Order: sequence, then C-alpha cells, then structure tokens
Amino acid sequence: MSTLTTTTSEASALEAAFQRSGISLPVPFMELSATIIRDLPISHVADLKCFEAAAKSELAALSNMIQTGLDMRYGEQAKAQLLAENKDTGTTHVVDGNFDVTVEVSKDVTWDQKALQAIWNRMVAAGQDPTEFITAKYNVSESRFKAWPEVFRQPFMAARTVKPKAAKFTLRKPSADEGAQ
Repeated sequence: MSTLTTTTSEASALEAAFQRSGISLPVPFMELSATIIRDLPISHVADLKCFEAAAKSELAALSNMIQTGLDMRYGEQAKAQLLAENKDTGTTHVVDGNFDVTVEVSKDVTWDQKALQAIWNRMVAAGQDPTEFITAKYNVSESRFKAWPEVFRQPFMAARTVKPKAAKFTLRKPSADEGAQ
C-alpha cells in the first residue's frame, strides 16, 4: 500500500500514477529529494527506477500520440499554407477557436561528404579559399585511436580532450543461483 498523501483535493497526474504503481515509500512522493533517495533502502530505489522506466515509456507513447493527432488535425492545412508561400518548410499559424496553433515544419539538411570533398579540392586547385563556402570538421574515431600504436597516438594527444559523461546506474537483483555479487 502506498504511503503517498495529497494535501489538495485532487492528486497530480504524476502522484496518481505513482500511487497506481503500488510502490510504497517511507516519504510522500512529492517530498522526495536526491538526499532522501540516497538514504532509501536499495529495494525502494530499484522500485523507483522501474517506475521511472515505465513512466518514460508511457510518456513517450503519449507524446507520439499527441504529435500524430496534431499532425492529423493541422498538418495538411499547415502544408497548404506553406506551399501557398512557395515554401515546404517554415512556420505558419492555424487558428482554431481561441487558439493560435503555431506549426513549425523544420528541415533536415544533409550534405554528400564525398561531393563536398571534391568541390573543396577543385576550389583549392583553382586557387580559391573553400573555407568561405564549406565548413570542415575534423574528427578521429575513438575506437581507431585506441587501436593505434603509441607512436601514432602521441602526436594527437594534445588535440584530444576526454570529458566524462554523467554516470548511469542500473539496478538488478541477482537470481538466487547467482548470489549477491
């Protein structure tokens, strides 16, 4: 049984979902903090992680349904408005009752890297500066870098910066035959 309580007459959607999950915690959900989570029994933290994963999945599904519903409702009208302006991307507005629905149709542009390299080379050969038109980004594959002999890696070390990302935690209860590890 959940120990969650609400001071208002109606629980928030998040509180209600937490209550439905059956997780019993020693503190009300809305009073959780990083410090409290740090001090909870690991079984409660594992329950929270399970709840978090389920909630993310459900919210992602809800988000996709909302996006699809809005696209079904306003997509064609927005496309028509943009096409009337000889555009296939951009921002337009659809008025629906008291709402001004802003519809942004963004673009995803990709460039053929080999074709750009050929253009770069032609510009250099013609005495032009390709940096006025093309931005080149240098990168080294980390897996390849690690496989190189030290003599090859050394000149690159000054150009390499490693920044650790945030730690990720996975809680797993070992089966009885695995035992505690």
